[in-house]
Amino acid sequence: MVHEGDLAQRGDLVATLHANTTLKGRRTADERVWPVHRLTYLMAEFATGLAPGWEAGVHLPVMRSGVDGPNSNNGAWGGSAIMFRLKHIRDAGQWFYGFNAEYDINASRYVSEPRSAEFRGIFGYDGERFRLTANPHLIWGWGRSGVERSPDLNLDLKALHKAGERLAWGVEAYTDGGRVSRLRPGAGDRTVYLVAEFETALGALHFGIGQGFKETPERYLLKSVWSARF
Repeated sequence: MVHEGDLAQRGDLVATLHANTTLKGRRTADERVWPVHRLTYLMAEFATGLAPGWEAGVHLPVMRSGVDGPNSNNGAWGGSAIMFRLKHIRDAGQWFYGFNAEYDINASRYVSEPRSAEFRGIFGYDGERFRLTANPHLIWGWGRSGVERSPDLNLDLKALHKAGERLAWGVEAYTDGGRVSRLRPGAGDRTVYLVAEFETALGALHFGIGQGFKETPERYLLKSVWSARF
């Protein structure tokens, strides 16, 4: 997901369920990493407000393998990580900015780096009819021998048209700029989604259908997110 200007208020509990599936993708993968073809990814997220402008959360992702292979069995489930994050947002009229910092402890059976961290900038404009958001972010992975230590530099973008008080639609783009020590703008993975968002009595719903371009392992994807406040 692209991180926007929303925050849990102090004393609130925000529960979110992410569900992604790759309809078609690469059937092979690096050692220990499950292939992405027909891979299903579920993640429960819980967040609460700490103080005005500050939010803390934890993510609990699991995966379901979609193919048989040297390091996966079709239909097998596995908990892939536990993720801790801290988010800060400041509003300036219709503009907002801040960051999300995350630390992940990954299961080496399913993820290539046992530890990873992310620092994501959040910049956006929330107008009457449109919401625009940009997330430049750095990702570090460590704990695996022989892997370059320079972080990845990525840029995620989102543009939404507000069709009404409870409905918005638009596009998201996820881009890989390469290692900071060896940038390759325009040459990395690219995934673009058509998305729709709804506000319902049971919470907020987000749906997307995506396509990967260039050498992106995922070719066709579906995703959904449900979120509710308590």
